Amino acid sequence: MMVASATMTRLDRFLAYSESHRLTVCMTAALWISLIAWWDSLLPDVSIGFLYLFPVLFSAAALNNLQILGVALLCGFLRKLFDPFGAAPGAAERFAVAVASYAMTGFFVNALNQRRRLLVQHLDELEQQIRLRKEAEQQVRILIETSPLAILTLNHSGQIVLANESSRNLFGFGDESPQGADVGPYLPILNRMLHNARPGANLRTNVECKAHRQNGEVFLANVWLSTYRTSEGPGLAAVVWDASENLRDREGAGFDSMMATSRVLIGAISHEIRNLASAAASAHARLAAACDVKSDEQYQVLGTLIHGLEKIASSGLRAASDRAAVVADLSTVLDETRIVIEPALREAGISLVWEVGDALPLVQADHHSLLQVFVNLSRNSIRALEDCPVREVRISAEAESDLVVVRFRDSGPGVANPDQLFRPFQAGAHSVGLGLYISRAILRAHGGGLRYDSGQGAGSCFTVELWPVENALEG
Repeated sequence: MMVASATMTRLDRFLAYSESHRLTVCMTAALWISLIAWWDSLLPDVSIGFLYLFPVLFSAAALNNLQILGVALLCGFLRKLFDPFGAAPGAAERFAVAVASYAMTGFFVNALNQRRRLLVQHLDELEQQIRLRKEAEQQVRILIETSPLAILTLNHSGQIVLANESSRNLFGFGDESPQGADVGPYLPILNRMLHNARPGANLRTNVECKAHRQNGEVFLANVWLSTYRTSEGPGLAAVVWDASENLRDREGAGFDSMMATSRVLIGAISHEIRNLASAAASAHARLAAACDVKSDEQYQVLGTLIHGLEKIASSGLRAASDRAAVVADLSTVLDETRIVIEPALREAGISLVWEVGDALPLVQADHHSLLQVFVNLSRNSIRALEDCPVREVRISAEAESDLVVVRFRDSGPGVANPDQLFRPFQAGAHSVGLGLYISRAILRAHGGGLRYDSGQGAGSCFTVELWPVENALEG
């Protein structure tokens, strides 16, 4: 086997050389044929025509079939020319047999060379595919091992087949390999997903669930998972992210936003209470001046009540004013607004026209509260467009004078009584009728404003006014 392999290797080298050095091979074959013919002429009584097979074999790797046939005819003619039996009967038959033998020998070598080329090409392609596959596998291996997300693959029994370094750290394995461990104690939901997968269907989804580390610590996990088919049964691949910190940040930001909105609401209600208390105090004083009721017990109770309302209002106003100066990136808030409202607009069949530039300044406002205002205005537009044939919301933002103005326009029927818009607890309003009231209070708490523009053509237009940080600091 080794000798045959070495022979094939030498033959492959010769065939490759013949293909790349055609002229040299043809010149050598011609010289060889000349020597055989000269030798054949010196031996008139001996036939050495079989030797022409060797130059045919030698040159066939560098020639095509037509050229091989020409060489075969030449060799057959020379053999017949110096054949000692050339005058005997059957010379023509012997010539044809010789030419056919030379040609078939050349055709065989030519076919062998073509097979070699195809084999070499196939081996080169196979080698390239193997190399590319190895490079791809190496890239995937690097991606998995260096990923900050935990990546797991499970077999049909729910045992861990592959786990990267992040997954070992996430679940507290340390240097211990989790391969072969049951995933149930760490992520029970994966076992349920694996066993509940429908036969023949690949499941792709993401879930938020409880997970456990090896030491028993519980954390919130976001899991992106997909099932796949193997010869043994369904397998599962999962990408896991510890969302505990995000949950804490989200709840903290939500609480801060709720407190900020509550302070604004308290301030707005306290302002209304103070106005009412001031009016009641004036009426109380006029009553005392008009009638001698200072000694009346009910009059004294009424005065105490009015004074108490004034104290409550003053306390609420002090609490509302006790806040730190905040700055919001208006471009970021608007981008987040678009992310929040665009799916709802698309589902409602409403087109969104976005006319927001990139060079918007920082503004004096609370980020989350301002986002709430923008989302509330967008939802009002969605409700207003429910029964409209033309459904369009246009949001624009630009600098005007010393302010930054954000407009929310829609193609709805408009507002019949704009003067009633910002009053709380209106009859017929959506929910409890506090959305626009609170939105304007939030903006006023930071020096801005919210108004309804009735002169902006058909539909409704709400205008948000915000102070740029530069102007606010200068003022």
